[in-house]
Parts: sequence; structure tokens; C-alpha cells
Amino acid sequence: MEIQWYPGHMAKAKRELKAILPLLDIIIEVTDARIPKSSRNPDLISLTKNKPRLLLLNKVDLADPVATDQWVNYYRLSGERVIPFNARTGEQLAALEDLINQVGRETLAPKPIWRLGVVGVPNCGKSSVLNRLAGRSAAQVGERPGVTRGRQWVKRGKWEILDTPGMLWPKIGDVETGLKLAWVGTIKPENLDPEELVLNLLGWLQENYPVALQSNYGLTPPEVAGEPYSVLQVIGKRRGCLRRGGEVDLRRTAELIGYDFRQGKLGAITLETTSASHVLP
Repeated sequence: MEIQWYPGHMAKAKRELKAILPLLDIIIEVTDARIPKSSRNPDLISLTKNKPRLLLLNKVDLADPVATDQWVNYYRLSGERVIPFNARTGEQLAALEDLINQVGRETLAPKPIWRLGVVGVPNCGKSSVLNRLAGRSAAQVGERPGVTRGRQWVKRGKWEILDTPGMLWPKIGDVETGLKLAWVGTIKPENLDPEELVLNLLGWLQENYPVALQSNYGLTPPEVAGEPYSVLQVIGKRRGCLRRGGEVDLRRTAELIGYDFRQGKLGAITLETTSASHVLP
């Protein structure tokens, strides 16, 4: 399954970020805690490597807490300044604010204003992070990638915070990474075949989180152990995704499962582990 998505506004976002970087003092890189490696844009890391950088594993409420702890330890051992974060509730906001102040004191010359840049891939929660830091709804927030298209500066005390449009890299190197990005909604689902996408997701869940399928869709262990296509059929019947004559509407069923997963209805799930991983340069 080929997954590529690099529309013109992303190339523009990269050019704009390169232009604004000299003005930024601290970079706040926001990732999705469900894919703490795959949601790190290597272009962003390369562009910001000479700036003090904080790494947020956002959406921890949707991720497996055990896996999140492992990723936090992994990145800290790799020298990253990392915090697990929930922009929806503000969990760990005080820790983030303290870390920003600590990094500023340690790395920046005395100045009246510190400029912070919030960066990351689409739909990882950058605008929600900015709103938490600002203490108000200062940036537009949406559940779909591509909501933020222009620069948004927000002032709070001695901070000026810039929210930037989500940015993917031009070519996703492997299918596995592309699938993970698509499953969590970083890549717009309508740009892909929903049935093929969800069949891959079902296969992964059968292997790694079979209980999530059992509990959410009322499947029996033998049903969960079937081929992904048969699991899709069974879920479609159970959820009433039927065409006239009783035939399962596979597309509608796939869209339902994809939505359930992105909203966390299948439980707290992390799609990658720290084993056999590596830190991007």
C-alpha cells in the first residue's frame, strides 16, 4: 500500500519555518504518543537541531501508559528533554512551563522576550499545546490535519509563542511508518483507501491488542483470530453497517473502525515500541 502525502501547503510551511527559525529561541516539538517515533519529522529535527528543543509526547490519554513510560525513558537516556503531555486536559502543563523556564535560563542570554516555536506533524495537537501555554483559546484547533495554515503569534508574559502548520516530509520511507501516520489521522483518511487501511489496522490489532477488538465490538476469541477481512465482515454485521439485502457495507464499516481507533474507543493503544528503534539525528 503506497502512502504519500505532500501537498503544496506543506512545502510552503517548510519554507516559512526556515525563514522564521532565526527569530525562535526554543523549539517545542509535539509528537503523537501513540507513535512517538513515526510522528517525528526528520526534516523538522534537522532544521531545528541548533536550537534548544523540548519534546512533547502529546495525546497520552490515547496511548498505552506502560509504552509511554518506556518511550519517555528511552528519549531521556538519548539526551532529549521530553515530557508526556495531554493538551486536552492540561496534564503536565506545570512541568512543561518549568522546563521551558529552565531551558531558557540555561541556554539563552538574558533578554526581555523568549520566542517559542511549536512544531510537529499534522494533527498532533500543536494548536492545543499553544492554547494551554497561552492560558486561553488563542489558536484554531481541529480534529483534522491541516487546520493551521499560517503563522499565529501568541503572547504570555515574557513568552511569545508561534504555532506553525503541520509538516510532513516529502517521501515516507516505508509502508509501516505511513500506515501508522494514517491510522492516527496524521494523513487525511480520505486520501487513502479506507478498506485497505483498516484491514492492515485490524491485522495489527489482532496480533498486538486482540482484547481491544473483543471488548469494543463484542467479538469472540475465534472471531478475533480470523482473517482481517472476516473480522471486518463480522464487525460490519454487529454494528449494522449493511446495504439493502443485508450485505455488509465494507467502506462504511472501515470508516467506523478507523474513527473508533482515532477517538480512543478501542482503548489506550501505542503502535510502536522502543525495541529496535533509534533516535533521529
